[in-house]
Amino acid sequence: MLRYIVYIVLTFLIVDHLYTHWGPEIINRVASSFMGRDVTLVDEPPHRESIIDRAVKEVKELIGV
Repeated sequence: MLRYIVYIVLTFLIVDHLYTHWGPEIINRVASSFMGRDVTLVDEPPHRESIIDRAVKEVKELIGV
């Protein structure tokens, strides 16, 4: 049972990371291909961080790198 909970958490982290970095680009590309013209459905903020990015940043700050 614990293994499945770990799998669910890891899956959530991976999906969050992928969506944060490439989600809006993929959504806009798919929408543009369906519409046949350049469409922007999701605006991309200039700097986004996923949970994994924030965790790595915190660890680097703790280590002092």
